[in-house]
Amino acid sequence: MWDVVVVGAGPAGCAAATLFAREGLRVLLLDKSAAPPPKVCGEYLSPGCLPILERIGALKSVWDAGARPLYGMTIHTAAGRTLQAHYPHGGNLGDLPVHGLAIRRSVLDPILLDVAVKHGVEFEPNFQVSDLMWEDGWVVGVRGRHRGRVTALPGRLTVGADGRNSVVARRIGSVMRHRWLDKVALVGYVTSAERAEDVGEIFLGHDRYCILNPIAPDLTNVGLVITRRDFTPTTDASRLLLDTAATLSGLGDRLAHARPTGPVRCLGPLAHRGSRLVAPGALLVGDAAGFLDPFTGEGIYAGLRSGEIAVQCALPALRGRDVAHPDLHAYAAAWRREFLPKWRLCTLFQHAIRRPPLAEWLVARLGRRPHLTTILMAAVGDLMPAHDLTPLRLLPRLLTRARTFA
Repeated sequence: MWDVVVVGAGPAGCAAATLFAREGLRVLLLDKSAAPPPKVCGEYLSPGCLPILERIGALKSVWDAGARPLYGMTIHTAAGRTLQAHYPHGGNLGDLPVHGLAIRRSVLDPILLDVAVKHGVEFEPNFQVSDLMWEDGWVVGVRGRHRGRVTALPGRLTVGADGRNSVVARRIGSVMRHRWLDKVALVGYVTSAERAEDVGEIFLGHDRYCILNPIAPDLTNVGLVITRRDFTPTTDASRLLLDTAATLSGLGDRLAHARPTGPVRCLGPLAHRGSRLVAPGALLVGDAAGFLDPFTGEGIYAGLRSGEIAVQCALPALRGRDVAHPDLHAYAAAWRREFLPKWRLCTLFQHAIRRPPLAEWLVARLGRRPHLTTILMAAVGDLMPAHDLTPLRLLPRLLTRARTFA
């Protein structure tokens, strides 16, 4: 009997496994791959990720691996308006610099896995989880195929960190798609792109946008998010990415001499959420719990932070050996407090992306009020809770304006 069985060795799973193991628990980490596979990701870590990486003992390794600092975002609208938005100085990071990071997932994920193993986590690769084990209404472990055999692994707590196609999420509830955010992301690398070196850049179009992330010297992560109706399984993803990006104001010239360095990967539909975050003996973290859209780059932060919250909520029960399995309702409540305000903020941005006049109005307004931009970037960068924007009455005003443009 393991204390914790974690399904999925991405950032969320590795963070949770590391922190559980640090508390002296027996932790088993499973993944269907032999090593972290390539991921469809913008490869951006918000400033809020840095203190979490420091707490789990991974930040120095991330820096040593060549992570690049990003000090904010530059937003380009369809009409050619530009907003320079930087993260605020100071803040709650102590001596850590206030900036995000750009780093390839092929570099980040092995670092996090190595940290987990060094803290005593047992890693079992090539394990394809197919079902949960139930006993008297409690989840008591997982069942799956490993080395050609069906294998059962018992555990007091099962953590579903197996991404947007989470088996754990589907076994404890259902996965609900967002009622109108039906998007597809196309991500690839290019060389010889004209770009900023210390900020991410976002180019807006009608119901679509493209992000340039300077991932390494002369290597740029290009991510295009479009509606699913504009993409079919027979579409040439590489051609669609570059051809569509070239139609966005200010971006065509930037990519005129760009050369793809590999295949473009696709992911969609993007917006989803688990109908249940917990069951007796099981919980969801990271993308398994839900994912909205990569516009503000909250995915890796949500993975790392939800792993932390899972440990904080489940640890008291797991330490009590007289309790067979932990009651996890506190985790579901903590997850909602942490992430739903940010989801509401991101949904507001999606209204603006769907309606270019609203995006123009919003960028113009923020350009005239730099203090609002600073506060907004603190929330976008996970430096402050998004619900702290409410006293400024910013969200109600913007939502009212969104209805005007509906």
